[in-house]
Amino acid sequence: MRINKNISELKPSATLLINEKVKELRKKGEQVTHFGFGQSPFPIHNSIVEELKNNASNNHYLPVNGLSKLRHQVSNFLSEHQGIQRASDLIFIGPGSKELLYQSVLIVEGHFIIPKGSWVSYIPQIKSKGGTYSILETALEDNFKLTSNCLEVYLSESSHKEHILVLNSPNNPTGAIYSDAEYESLAAVCRKYKVIVFSDEIYSQINFSNTYSPSISKFYPEGTLVFGGLSKVFSAGGYRLGFMSLPKELDDLSVVYSSLFSETFSCVSSPVQFAALKAYEYSKELQHYVATSTAILDGISSYIYNELSRCSIQCTVPQGSFYMMIGFENFKILLKLLKLDTSAKLSHHLLNNYGVALLPGSDFGFKPNELFFRMAFVDFNGEKVMKAFEKGKEIDELFIKENCISIYKGVQQLIKFIKETI
Repeated sequence: MRINKNISELKPSATLLINEKVKELRKKGEQVTHFGFGQSPFPIHNSIVEELKNNASNNHYLPVNGLSKLRHQVSNFLSEHQGIQRASDLIFIGPGSKELLYQSVLIVEGHFIIPKGSWVSYIPQIKSKGGTYSILETALEDNFKLTSNCLEVYLSESSHKEHILVLNSPNNPTGAIYSDAEYESLAAVCRKYKVIVFSDEIYSQINFSNTYSPSISKFYPEGTLVFGGLSKVFSAGGYRLGFMSLPKELDDLSVVYSSLFSETFSCVSSPVQFAALKAYEYSKELQHYVATSTAILDGISSYIYNELSRCSIQCTVPQGSFYMMIGFENFKILLKLLKLDTSAKLSHHLLNNYGVALLPGSDFGFKPNELFFRMAFVDFNGEKVMKAFEKGKEIDELFIKENCISIYKGVQQLIKFIKETI
């Protein structure tokens, strides 16, 4: 049997693979700190769960583009809690933002631009349709954010006629957030070269200094598609519901999206759409829940950043989401002598010898010999930690020891590795 070559050459998602590997090791009784998988550790807010229960008997197919009331609610949510103005008839509901991104990759033709330090699935999705892409260089001193100058230089020299830039902020894997000024500069370049932007804003409200994160759509609305969903902010990854929005300038694409949806997933689960309606009403109680979980992630990331920086492990400055990139470039010469000269080799070494699971930077657009890794700092019991935090406890080393023991042990193991190596 012949198989589509673009599909057969794909590898299983790195994040899912590391998750299975850690589960396997833990079943054998091995102690492993799981810095590899990015799932929110917090419980889904009870109001969302109850709404799902209340609609569990709903077995109807809903409209292809999503429940009308939900699309209106997402439009209001974007306006009030993300600073984005989008008409409800240009908002689409799908089975996760991942699927909506993939459908968009299938629909929009052009050469894709991926900044170094991007989510693992962008490139495989592009490869699956036989698309072309370029990875643009980013630097640690910029928190691995794409600069307008780098984009301008690339586009001025590119032989491709159409380009699609994929941006993600707050960022997975770096935890970086683009500022308004950075987006304004990028927007000017995108407008000049008529670039289409896929803006993945799935972590928008997990921002350590504001209630939501800036969007490039504020400065380049006519060319930006915005993506979001329940999985990260509302800790409902398993519900598999995302949304995307088109600008009015691209409303001709509406019928294309509707047609593809109707021939693929038909519609999102009815009970889940009603539960999402409750989430996107975003009550004061839910806002408090999101703010609390974000404050916890902020405190944990600060602890990790300070501990690792003290022993010369490079770290991106955590600004949002629940990730940071950490690097061992300062020890590259010594590690090369140990034949640990790629991020993949070093990740296996750390897992097998120190019980620390990290994803190599090569899964995120870094060169194989760049010794950077994504750290997802969510290996803790979110319900327990939330209760402790709400008692007024400060997130210091003692708090981490008492409530996030796996993270504490993982950080100490990384420090031990550095001490034994140097």
